[in-house]
Amino acid sequence: MKLTWRSVLIAGMGVFTDGYNLYSLSLVIYSISNFIRLNNVTSGLLVAGSYFGAAISALIFGLISDFQGRKRMYGIDVTLMTIGAFLQAFSQNYGELFFSRLLLGMGIGADYVLSPVIVAENADKDKRGKAMVITFAVMWGLGAVVAAFVTQISYFLPASLGWRMVLGLGAIPALSVILARRKLSETLLFLSKVKPDIKELNKLKSDGVDLKVNVDESSFLIRLIKSMRFIIIAAILWVLYDIYSSTFAIYGPITIAHNLGLSPIMFTYVAQFFAGIPGQLICIFLVDRIGRRKLIVLGYAGVALWLVMYSLLLINPFIFGLPKTSTLEGTGAVLGFSFYMLNYLFSAMGPASIIGSGMIAPELSFTTVSYTHLTLPSAASDVYKRQASATVISLFPSLVNIVGLGVMVGIYASVALISSLIVMFFVPETRTRELDFITEGGRSKIN
Repeated sequence: MKLTWRSVLIAGMGVFTDGYNLYSLSLVIYSISNFIRLNNVTSGLLVAGSYFGAAISALIFGLISDFQGRKRMYGIDVTLMTIGAFLQAFSQNYGELFFSRLLLGMGIGADYVLSPVIVAENADKDKRGKAMVITFAVMWGLGAVVAAFVTQISYFLPASLGWRMVLGLGAIPALSVILARRKLSETLLFLSKVKPDIKELNKLKSDGVDLKVNVDESSFLIRLIKSMRFIIIAAILWVLYDIYSSTFAIYGPITIAHNLGLSPIMFTYVAQFFAGIPGQLICIFLVDRIGRRKLIVLGYAGVALWLVMYSLLLINPFIFGLPKTSTLEGTGAVLGFSFYMLNYLFSAMGPASIIGSGMIAPELSFTTVSYTHLTLPSAASDVYKRQASATVISLFPSLVNIVGLGVMVGIYASVALISSLIVMFFVPETRTRELDFITEGGRSKIN
């Protein structure tokens, strides 16, 4: 359906903006420290600033969208991203830069509860998984790669101008889709199940979409209660995924790249082109064929295995017949690089492309509560998810100094293993199923 891929393009640019802005800060934060005084705590808070902003906006945008419609709020999110990214370039002190990141995060948080549901509710059921992987996993990775490329170009500029250009250019992709988002039609499921709009329905009909209206008469509260089991499961998985992925995405180009003897930019290129993108392509090919559960379980099992290997290598290289040194060199560096890349590949095959795409939440909730599913703090949803991951991100530099990178990598391996077990035992398969598959009794029809 044309609407499916139009939604993918328009939603994907917001995710591209998120990938660019989160990754670009990690690439230029050392340059920033030459002009704005930073320490482990303030740099951690600066990196986490966008996540704190996301926590503020996600609940607000989610609740409004469930009651007033998805279209009403779409476009405001990328407007906030545009303003926040643009203001970064003109920040003169830590407070101004932190505020810019906070504002940017408010746009990102809104987008992370709007875009997954919009794409899911507009997609054909047999292409829904593929559409969501392309929108989120692929576009986020492309944003990170472009951030690395722009950072390389910035090296030809004066140091005081380079980091400002890198951060400021993050406004362009968000700016490019503001108007398109405001013009996007209301989602098919919201029109058919929550609040039919004759004008919107006629517009869709003229585009060849003859939508059947079947309004859900149950109250918001009843639907929320009946969705609660899946809300909690999906939220826990997202919390665990963000703790693992966000810290690695932000500090990987610095801490891990340095440990492997790579520059942050080279690390970005190698990780994306040799592991991230191949893993995403495998996921795109399989997600609507073999399903979400198998890919997540397999992916997390691979992540856990290779992170354990990498952790052991960092803690005691002697296990692999190597001398114990402060940094990995020669054969040790090659082994470390291989273990980390295999972890990244398996992550992209499953959890990064599926959980990271926000796919589970809209597929396991009623249309009437889809956005609240992503945002209720009492259910540890998106707001809690981002607060938790923001806290871990803030503490990461200090924790590495205290316990060492090897122990931290081992902790992330345990997070992956726990996530794999949760999916295996508690998450139903949603491949090729219509959304709103939960029965009146609150149990899935899926075996």
